[in-house]
Amino acid sequence: MRNRKTALLCGATLAFILPGVALAQTPQTEAPPQDPANQEAGSPQADDPATTLDDVVVTVERREQNLQDYAGTAVALSGADLKAVGVQDITDLEGRVPGLSVANNGGNIEIYIRGVGSSNNTELGDPAAATHYDGVYLPRPAGIGSAFFDIQRVEVNIGPQGTLRGRNATAGSVNIVTWKPGLNILDASAEVEIGNYQQRVFQGMLNLPIGETAALRIAGYHLEHDSYYTDVGPAQVGVAEAEDNNAGRIQFLWEPDSRWSILLGADYIRETGSGYTGTNYANPLGEGIDPDDIEDPRRVVARAFTPELDTRHWGARAHINYDGDLFDIEYTASYRDLVYDYKAVTPISPFYPGVLKNLTGPGGLGETLDNFSQFQSITDSQSKTHELRFYDNEGPWIWSVGAFYLEEDQYSFLGSTGDRGLFFQGVEFNMPDVDTSSYALYADTTYSVTDRFRLTGGLRYTEDEKSRRGVAARYGFAIGGDNFSCCGGVRVGTEGFEFAGRGRSIFNPDTDGNGTISDQEVLNFYFNGVARFGARDNVQTIFGNGPVPGGAPNRPPCLDTITGDFFVCPPDGTVSFAVPFAGQIFQQVGESKIDFVDWRLRAEYDLSDDNLLYGLITTGNKSGGFNDNIGNAGLAPTYGPETVTLYEVGSKNEFYIGDYKARLNGSLFYNDYSDQVLTSLLSVAQIVDFLGGPQEVPVPEDSSLALVVSYSYNAAKSRIYGAQFEGGIDLPWNLGIDFNLLYLKAEVTEAEPIQDFRFQADVAPDEAVFRSIEGKTLPRTPEWQFNINLTQAFPTERMGQFDYVISSGYRSSMFTTIFNGQDYLQPDNPRRRLDDKVDGYWTFDVGFGWTPPGDGRVRLEGFVNNLTDEQNEAAIIITQFDNTRFFTRPRTFGARLRVQY
Repeated sequence: MRNRKTALLCGATLAFILPGVALAQTPQTEAPPQDPANQEAGSPQADDPATTLDDVVVTVERREQNLQDYAGTAVALSGADLKAVGVQDITDLEGRVPGLSVANNGGNIEIYIRGVGSSNNTELGDPAAATHYDGVYLPRPAGIGSAFFDIQRVEVNIGPQGTLRGRNATAGSVNIVTWKPGLNILDASAEVEIGNYQQRVFQGMLNLPIGETAALRIAGYHLEHDSYYTDVGPAQVGVAEAEDNNAGRIQFLWEPDSRWSILLGADYIRETGSGYTGTNYANPLGEGIDPDDIEDPRRVVARAFTPELDTRHWGARAHINYDGDLFDIEYTASYRDLVYDYKAVTPISPFYPGVLKNLTGPGGLGETLDNFSQFQSITDSQSKTHELRFYDNEGPWIWSVGAFYLEEDQYSFLGSTGDRGLFFQGVEFNMPDVDTSSYALYADTTYSVTDRFRLTGGLRYTEDEKSRRGVAARYGFAIGGDNFSCCGGVRVGTEGFEFAGRGRSIFNPDTDGNGTISDQEVLNFYFNGVARFGARDNVQTIFGNGPVPGGAPNRPPCLDTITGDFFVCPPDGTVSFAVPFAGQIFQQVGESKIDFVDWRLRAEYDLSDDNLLYGLITTGNKSGGFNDNIGNAGLAPTYGPETVTLYEVGSKNEFYIGDYKARLNGSLFYNDYSDQVLTSLLSVAQIVDFLGGPQEVPVPEDSSLALVVSYSYNAAKSRIYGAQFEGGIDLPWNLGIDFNLLYLKAEVTEAEPIQDFRFQADVAPDEAVFRSIEGKTLPRTPEWQFNINLTQAFPTERMGQFDYVISSGYRSSMFTTIFNGQDYLQPDNPRRRLDDKVDGYWTFDVGFGWTPPGDGRVRLEGFVNNLTDEQNEAAIIITQFDNTRFFTRPRTFGARLRVQY
């Protein structure tokens, strides 16, 4: 639906900060330091602990300002603070910022901010929260977790950023800011860390001055640890969440005079290991087991093989700034190259008493564990960005005018095998040509009407174009005897199996161009998509010489040597039918062109130098697009952009209670969330019904209605409102306390009935029907979120300085899908497999450190992350046969030694 009614203001957001969990360093401005005394280029003093309510300088509005002076909502987390409590990557921000949800969903980083986000991880999907790396927009953030080294801070901008950060920032943005080279500073550091799960971390940095006007900064990083999973089944294969990552970064700064600043940077990230499969709870839930009775979700029964992850992500960027007499000029260019390649199987089940008996099928437990049904996902993305901006940050007028351009070229592949499947041997989406371009023009200005009163206005025009060419297929083979006395799937995907992927050369199976596709052409197409069959595969043996209509006299009489009720051959050992194909192959051709306008208005008033009042209205749009074709090169349904309009009023205040500095900020917010895009896995038949039936959407005759595809559509209108309060105080004895409290309500107010995409139409036609979602709570929106941090330092003359941090957080219960776990067919006895609720929980982190007497160049630290080992669902995927859950990191602990030279 496309509902554009305007909602009334009924609330708004807090602008808050998290002022130093521990070891908080006085923040560095975006420009590199000129004076060695600043100690902002990674010198020893830069990492000294602080327990005061320090000023935090951020660039959330593309200019440096104190966060307390920013009339909006943002968070700044220093790199030292995050490291102090064991944060490893971007997913560990989950639970650390009220309103921010970060989940690793099978290798895809999904960021939600106050209920606004996107789960569309296909090549056509776009995030609703924009990720930036040193100000460079990342359309595909896979692998960026290993960039969390030698970083100055992470800025989280909450609320639409349409006129500031641009593309796909309806929810907000996350910007990872690295330390820049420091002029006239010779500095170096080395750090080693050890921890549980055999964790080993090494990192180092060198800041090298080159004359008086240039400097070079080089940083490197290595992290490895064993899997957080344990295979307790008989197969004893490797399981997910082992990591072996390496990264490096080099930056060169040149400031030839007071007007010019040229910063060049390049980085390389390589992540390997076993990736993120999640844990499939379908088996215990189907057996009536309460998930709370499963003590450890990462003790699993695994099968087949160890998942294999290979991610390579590198980039280069240039940032040029000229300080003019009338205005300044800034130009930023970047190139990013990402290859994400993941091949995996999902564990069969978490461990619980009796699980092995429940997993034993007709062919025995060994046959269950010897199932090589697998998937491989490849994303190959090359993106370029250019941005030219003219601005002036002085005087009564603060303004910025600019142009932005993004170009992304992708190759995308998703393949699966259905080992031992009956009439199903897998699917393939092979998209060699996916192009996206985005153009934008923007202007934003703040005018000081008086010394205390300011008005802001901003406007941005964006035009997005997308296109795709490729092929999608569903494969099915079967073989058997008379009257189906024996029929079973062939074996495919066993040891050594490899998809052809990018090596596929046939995309249209009608190779002779006669308008029909023969059985032989189907087989030629299938075999062209396989680089190598597995050691125990028999597809090629059975069908390699071409099908024989009506029978298979030249084929082996049995599928393989596996025995069992399902795979037994006819008594006489003969095979009377061989069906080569019971699926679908169709071309993917689609394109879309969408434009939209974002704007913002804001008023702010200084009651005093330490008290600010503000009110704002701002909008953000996330680009629309198109879906998979309905049939062979048939209709590719499009969907429009989704829009968020934020209304916010707030106040920021600093004051003294006696001799102690304190801060209290608060705000109310209301989001009007229109044309909300939902993404689900639907069959072609479901999509046709959703679009009005066969009379509205003619499906080509050679199309399969059973094929399941990812489908996005404008489905709902929601409201998100609440209040947020943040504060802190400095107490005697170097003791500091800060807190952050968020109350959040997020619910669907209007929606067309949508298909219950938890079910497949060809399997459960009475449940894969239209359902109402009006009144449902948006996913990942706990009603209450609370964080509190306690820090303290003990400086001594003889023993140096000791310091610690205790950080805790609370999240009330939430749902992870739009259906909120409702069982429409059995409301009085809901099936556990549909349960998507995450109960409320607390987390606790502890960090402590010691700086010996002297110049502070040596420091010893320890940490415990997730002290109580609370492993909670960050994401849940529910399909016809699965309830797959991805969990937050288990308890980790370790110690590190840092030396600076």
